[in-house]
Amino acid sequence: MGLGQTLLTIMAMVLMGRMIVSTNASVVNTGSVKDMAEYRITATSLGTSAIESATSLAFDEASVDTFITATRINELTASGQLGPELGETTPTLFNDVDDYNGYSRTDTIPNSAIFTTSMKVNYVNVAANTMAPTTTKTFNKMITVYVTSDFLVDYTTTPPKPDTPTFRTVFSYWYFC
Repeated sequence: MGLGQTLLTIMAMVLMGRMIVSTNASVVNTGSVKDMAEYRITATSLGTSAIESATSLAFDEASVDTFITATRINELTASGQLGPELGETTPTLFNDVDDYNGYSRTDTIPNSAIFTTSMKVNYVNVAANTMAPTTTKTFNKMITVYVTSDFLVDYTTTPPKPDTPTFRTVFSYWYFC
């Protein structure tokens, strides 16, 4: 084997080595992207499930068994008192949406990750295209759900930082005169 053939063989080996390294890096990157997508889909499912559970309940403790009109708005729960009433310790005992204020739960998903879902409920003023939190009683409550996990990371920032999917909905009380 001559010098030319040896150089060609060395060049072919170098080229093949670079292709193997590049392919391995691509496979590893694809795996982490797939995992991150799976974690975000799970977080989205947990967040929307929490909102659906909350919005399946009455608007307020005062509207559980009766209806409230604009003249009786003062009967709604005060902003500082939003949260579960005495004896309502688990979601199965909750009877109105603001019982979820301050609620938090941890879910361990098999073959996935551990997720913590935290909820906040507050009154909001809805005007034009804006929603502003308020301490005044209104017929609109905003439910905010935060889903966290050690596995949810935003790699688009340097350095990478935790990613917290946040879900919001406004739950309104409607009455007809």
